[in-house]
Amino acid sequence: MNKKLFLTAAALPVALIVPAVASAEETVTVTGQNIVNETLTVHQLPNNAIVNAYQWYYLEKVASEDGSKKSTNKPIAGATSASLKVPVEAAGKTIFVEATTTEGKKYQSEPRTINALNLAITTPTLEGFSTSDFVAPGETVKVAGITVTDKAGATLTSGQITYSYQWFYQLGEGENSFTIIEGASGSTYTIPKDAIEKGIKDIIVKVKAQVGTSFVESPRSEVISISKEPTDTLTNDIKNLLVNDNKYNVTDIKSFEEKIKVLESKYQALSEPAKGNVSNYAVLKRALADVDLINKLNEKVDKVGGINDKDLPTYIKEIEAAYDKFDLLQRSLDVNDALYTSIKNLLNEPNDLEEIKEVRRLNLAIVNLLTYTNGIAQYVPSDKDSLQGVVNTIEADIAKLSQNYRGAIQNLTILNEAKADIKKVEQFIKSFDKLSSNNTPNKQVTVAKSIRSNYEKLTYKQLKLVPDKYGQLLATAESAEESQIATLNNDIDSYIGDDIYPINPSASSWQSHVNNVARMVKEYKSLTKASAAQIEGYDSLVTLQKDLKTAEKVIKDMDAYQKLSGVTGVTESKLNSSYTNTLKAYNKLTSLQQSLVYNAEEFLLNTPKVSVDGKVPADKAAAEALKADIAKFADVTKFTFNQLEKAVDTAAQSYKKLSSGARKYVTNNYLLTGAQKDITGVKSFYKKIQAAKEETDAAKQAKKIESVQKAYAKLPANQQHLAKEQYEALLKNQIIDENAPNIKQLNDEIAMIVANDQYLVSIDKINTLSKQYSSLSSSDKKLITNYDILKAAIADVKKVESFMKTYDKSFSANPSTVIKAFEKLTSKQVSLIHSDIQKLISEKQQGQQQTNENALTLIESINSLLVNGEYIVDLEGKVKEIRTAYDALSASDKKIIKNYSKLTQAETDLKKVADVHALYKEDGDEAARKAWQSAYGKLSKKLELLYKNMYPQDMK
Repeated sequence: MNKKLFLTAAALPVALIVPAVASAEETVTVTGQNIVNETLTVHQLPNNAIVNAYQWYYLEKVASEDGSKKSTNKPIAGATSASLKVPVEAAGKTIFVEATTTEGKKYQSEPRTINALNLAITTPTLEGFSTSDFVAPGETVKVAGITVTDKAGATLTSGQITYSYQWFYQLGEGENSFTIIEGASGSTYTIPKDAIEKGIKDIIVKVKAQVGTSFVESPRSEVISISKEPTDTLTNDIKNLLVNDNKYNVTDIKSFEEKIKVLESKYQALSEPAKGNVSNYAVLKRALADVDLINKLNEKVDKVGGINDKDLPTYIKEIEAAYDKFDLLQRSLDVNDALYTSIKNLLNEPNDLEEIKEVRRLNLAIVNLLTYTNGIAQYVPSDKDSLQGVVNTIEADIAKLSQNYRGAIQNLTILNEAKADIKKVEQFIKSFDKLSSNNTPNKQVTVAKSIRSNYEKLTYKQLKLVPDKYGQLLATAESAEESQIATLNNDIDSYIGDDIYPINPSASSWQSHVNNVARMVKEYKSLTKASAAQIEGYDSLVTLQKDLKTAEKVIKDMDAYQKLSGVTGVTESKLNSSYTNTLKAYNKLTSLQQSLVYNAEEFLLNTPKVSVDGKVPADKAAAEALKADIAKFADVTKFTFNQLEKAVDTAAQSYKKLSSGARKYVTNNYLLTGAQKDITGVKSFYKKIQAAKEETDAAKQAKKIESVQKAYAKLPANQQHLAKEQYEALLKNQIIDENAPNIKQLNDEIAMIVANDQYLVSIDKINTLSKQYSSLSSSDKKLITNYDILKAAIADVKKVESFMKTYDKSFSANPSTVIKAFEKLTSKQVSLIHSDIQKLISEKQQGQQQTNENALTLIESINSLLVNGEYIVDLEGKVKEIRTAYDALSASDKKIIKNYSKLTQAETDLKKVADVHALYKEDGDEAARKAWQSAYGKLSKKLELLYKNMYPQDMK
């Protein structure tokens, strides 16, 4: 039974094993259409053939590849599979396939002739130009549509088709006579700018297509005419938008707008190269912008009715300013001056006598916000809320004035400063929110310090606006630590002493004393810096805290010895070692530290017993006698230094003379060793005393004595006793330094320099106190508890000295600068300035606050230069008159003229008009006439009317 094996080309195995079929022919069977791009496939193989290779051939003889004279059919490159997609090159040729078995036997298919290509091509279509009728110079024409097909049925791909192009233009008058355009052989052709001038007016293109070895040429394309006609028409239409350089050809703004929009649409439809041929597009572009400006300004005028009264003057000013920017060409769009008339009707320059009267009243109301006492200004009314009400009322009344007359309000500095001072005082009062009686004293004082800092920065005027209750609250908070300071000082005093601590501790009270000292240290650290400076004996308290820890260790060692001595079976050496080590530690303590060791007496009485074994030496009696002498060293308070030194030397010599066996009987030799160390320690200390005694300079001796005092405080108790006589003699005979600072006096003087936010002393006195403080040593400076007062005073002196430099330099020439600086000074700073200077500043300040009738009259005159947005007749004469009056004013009066810019603007406008008139030449040439027309066309409406009024003869 025959079976067919169906496999795709990709899945085809290396060798196909085809079952043998009886009577099978010795050929290969192929299926598929004989058309380019169709697929031919091996369908049937000979019986019993195992095929492992294929090769497709053209049926045409070629020379053998091995160089022999034999010929062979031409293999199709790459065609080595059971299937073949017919290549383009096979068109019109005969092909077959050869199958090779594993045994090397070859089988061939019947030859198949592939259909020859019969190409067809469509007429090319063109694109890339602006209109369907013409193409403009500069535009690029492109072959857009062309199709190539095979009439024999092959389906061609784009990659198999190669195109070539050639452009032609019509030559002469002959019908359908075209000649080649040299170099125009691409799919696109850009029309030369000078094509028409060169005679290139009608063009076509022909396209040739090649597929394999087959060719086909297209019919010619439609004729495309080259012309400037579309852009020429547009250019002419744009030209007709103008009557002349200063006037649009317009009778109705809406129809004009529609016309230019149509022209814009036509322009935008052009290609970019065609647009380049429209040489006057800038005219159309400007017309579009100018119409937009006119329309927007018309819209703004239409919205006037919806603007509130407050914003209306500014709104109208903006409209007026916008129209003033229009030149003559733009204004030609304002047909019959309709927009101008509407704007003119909106304008109403202030010249109302009632407004002038209101300005005068408000000026006086502002001046009356201040009163002067002893040359110092303060507000009326004097409480913050009432002052705020008056200020609000004045501001509301100013807002009701027209814009120009608001500029006539004088002394606005007073009003603005009042607002700023109210705000500053409100911020100051707000700071009291952080202050609460529920806070700890430390917290209250800390917050109060911050508030006080802000309080002292307030000026005198600001201070007077602060209600009295806040001053009382501040004082209460500042004194919150005073009772705590007194209690802490008493507690510390009950714990510290010179030679011994007066607390007399015991085992039961020890921990409570430790806790009390820790509490006092903690309380001290919680105090503010100023309060901590009032605590006496804190350094001694810290020493006591350390001494408690040192003494506690010795106490525990003594307790351990007592406990050990009561234990049966403890060796004498262990007990003796415990005793001597503890005794050494005790003897190292200072007198103050020893006063804390409450179990010392019991310990000292419980000396350990020491047994001596062995042969009794001959000098035993001498050893026991020496032991008795050494026992006296246990209490050195029975000796002076000289006595102890002599006794120790004698005992040491006696000890050396003893035999080694006898020395064992001197069981308290540690007392001798301790006494020797005490002698050495005191001698070393004496050297410090001697160095201090020999110093003849009082200040240097004081420093050395300070060093001696620190060393004495660290000596063990025995050494303190032995050195006490010489130590006290040094202190008693200290050289008196007549120049030494009196700390108490300096502290007291600093405390008295200020009271009730006023300095009671001069700048010189503050500087003197500052120098005295600076000359102190760093340790003495710490004793000046009122330094914060002095520090603030020094800062205030610097501020005042800086102010006085400004006063000396500027008061005569520019008093307003001095007044402004004076008003920034705090109440305390002002108190440092001599009363005569305060009086001069006050008088000048009040003098500057007087209203100026001449200034107000001049403001009215300047406002009268314009009536409904147009300059008055004889503007030039009026401006000269006002200029003369203005120049006669003082510098301070000139600052009142807030509408001065209107005068300078009128002067500038007069000059602009005169400059344009200077260009006018009645008998001038065309160039001169055009220069005048150009300058005249740039005048605003207001200046155009002024020109016609001043130079009517030029308008003939």
